[in-house]
Amino acid sequence: MDLVEIARAFPDLCVSVRLADLLEANEALARRVREDARREQRSGDSLVPREEARRRLGGPDPSTMWRWEKAGYLEPVRIGTRLFYRESDIEGIMKKKTI
Repeated sequence: MDLVEIARAFPDLCVSVRLADLLEANEALARRVREDARREQRSGDSLVPREEARRRLGGPDPSTMWRWEKAGYLEPVRIGTRLFYRESDIEGIMKKKTI
């Protein structure tokens, strides 16, 4: 069981953490976020921030974007806490709208 699973299973659990361990965990998370961003950039498909994607798709309501994500119609790329969408996915939806 990793730390996230423990936190979800026992949300009221109090723990003692050394600051050095907390800093190390933060650095590991930052590395992972940077690696995820680099991996997405290497895929050759540019990423579009959520608000830009909404604008380009004609301004669908945020709840519509959420439903599209849950249905697999528009898959988000999460980098840290931010959501992005692949340029090719947005273009694909735009083409379907014009057909």
